Amino acid sequence: MNNAFQKIALGLIVLGIGSYFISESRSPSAFIPSILGLIVYGFVFLAGKFPNQHKHFAHANLFVFAMGCGGTYKAVPKIFCHLFCETPLENFAPIAQFTAFVLCLAAIILGVKSFVDARKK
Repeated sequence: MNNAFQKIALGLIVLGIGSYFISESRSPSAFIPSILGLIVYGFVFLAGKFPNQHKHFAHANLFVFAMGCGGTYKAVPKIFCHLFCETPLENFAPIAQFTAFVLCLAAIILGVKSFVDARKK
């Protein structure tokens, strides 16, 4: 699971840095996905350092991903309205937020699946 969390964290970091340079406003809030990714990377690093505590770090990562979903879920209707109602987007932010939402949601789904699989063993 740490491998999947590392890849998703890397995706969040790249998303934050990329959205900062792609957006016209160059707002520092574009780095929020990168901060989430760095926090997850920190927990993955600590899970490697303290293998007997890896379950706690996995739960902490899922909490961070849940906070990421909670902070970006408002972009979902904007994206669907843009796709189906052909409403123009004002800027790049809803696209970056929706991408962060999808990455965080995928991490939560993978984490829950891993927890369920661990209970079956």
